[in-house]
Amino acid sequence: MGYRARLAVAAGMTAAFVSIGIVVHDGRVLGLAIPYLVYFTWIVLSHPGKAEVEIRRKIHPARVPVGEEIEVVLTAENHGPDITSFGLEEVLPDGVTAADGETSALAPLPTGGRIEVSYTIRPSRGEYEFPPVVVKRWGRFSSAPQVERIEIPSSLLVFPRPEPLEEIVIRPRRTLVYSGTVKANVGGAGIDFFGCRHYVPGDDVRRINWRAYARSGRLVVNEYEQERIADVNVILDARARAHHCSPTADTFEAAVHAAASLATHFLAQGNRVGLLIYGDILDWTYPGFGRTQRERILDSLAAAALGDKAVFEDLRYIPTRLFPSRSQLVVVSPLAGEEDVETLGLLRTRGYQVILVTPDPLDRWREANTGKTDAASLQLAARIIRL
Repeated sequence: MGYRARLAVAAGMTAAFVSIGIVVHDGRVLGLAIPYLVYFTWIVLSHPGKAEVEIRRKIHPARVPVGEEIEVVLTAENHGPDITSFGLEEVLPDGVTAADGETSALAPLPTGGRIEVSYTIRPSRGEYEFPPVVVKRWGRFSSAPQVERIEIPSSLLVFPRPEPLEEIVIRPRRTLVYSGTVKANVGGAGIDFFGCRHYVPGDDVRRINWRAYARSGRLVVNEYEQERIADVNVILDARARAHHCSPTADTFEAAVHAAASLATHFLAQGNRVGLLIYGDILDWTYPGFGRTQRERILDSLAAAALGDKAVFEDLRYIPTRLFPSRSQLVVVSPLAGEEDVETLGLLRTRGYQVILVTPDPLDRWREANTGKTDAASLQLAARIIRL
């Protein structure tokens, strides 16, 4: 029962017995009002009163890669009357635990005073919203606290950490007009020899092939293969049926980190990169360039989760209309069966160049069991599982 309800009950019972006692002129009835009057007085004196406490939460930093520590500071500052005892308790989001420090505090809070709770967390990949803060206040004569839950909107984003990759050669059938690192299969200015053609007035004389001229008597110039940027779209398979998820073999997390590394790699080469997460929904990050696009893709991957909707059960439902024709597709998937392999073949027949990146659950299993089992047993187990 709340403060107002208890106060109303005590006042009502006191008034009722006093009124009846006066009407019947009986002191014994008036005496029955005394306990309720005492209870009413205790309620008034024990109530902590109206709070004027400002509560702030600071998360630094609020956007981090996996593995980084995050410092959270929760502060309560009293702008009102003294509070005999004040409790401040942080409720962490699901899946987040404190690595160091305390998440609660209990102390007197005088006028102008402040209480601070500081702790560090190291959460896994994901998007987190902090629940309301639990505040408890005790009055001078109260035995039970007044509990409030105060909403302080705070969010935290933990994205996969991209890893540096060695050079990945892509040869899409279509490139963009800007200079880059992708072989365009078109003659012009470049580094690698592409072919020869007849001299045209205005050509650079340094490109004339004098040996060919000596043999044919005609001026011939060398052409080099142009290097341009390309459209690259990374497709992350987020279907639950395609992934083996267990404490020792989580292929989905490996796939998410691979997608982050691949997208970062192709963006660093100057390409236009997009991301499609194929799972519960079609989470599409429109293609773009540079650092801003990298942040968009990493933010999308931070919130990526497995899905099991029947409409997206097969890879053949990938909406190819989102991708420019004859562009480069990079599919990150363990593949769920032969029908997925057929889908990749169909994408190639439509003019796309396809790179398949497959996370290996055995590699994850071996990493988790290294040191627990001898190498020969690990190799034998891997062979049996592959069979």
